[in-house]
Amino acid sequence: METRLMKLQRIPLFQPLLALALAVPAGPAMAFVPGPGGASGGRPPSAMPPGPSSPVPPRGRAVSDHDHARQTSRSGENRGFEELMRSAQSRGRGEYLGVEPDIGRNIYRFKFLRPGGNVVWVDVDGRTGRVVAERD
Repeated sequence: METRLMKLQRIPLFQPLLALALAVPAGPAMAFVPGPGGASGGRPPSAMPPGPSSPVPPRGRAVSDHDHARQTSRSGENRGFEELMRSAQSRGRGEYLGVEPDIGRNIYRFKFLRPGGNVVWVDVDGRTGRVVAERD
């Protein structure tokens, strides 16, 4: 049985991109908060005094679309990835290139490369598993 990792490894740029992602350390995002002197008088959020009106974002990172998709699938709110993939594959009929979840609309956009070289996008509803759109 072929795993997702095995499928990803067939994508030509997967290994170089994975190596790059692992080589670049993830650090906290730097934000700039303008101070009373305008752009030149700003200071980093860490220098801002704590308080309810402070513009400092909460600690931690925002949940990515992919993390959100994984969480809703595990909770049972959405169909599992394999089921969504089967629905999309039935219409995409080509080599799977990737998926982009749209958490605002709860739509998963699957991308396929057909044998003739055409790229096809297939949108699948995350809750029902039904194909809602197909674009060449």
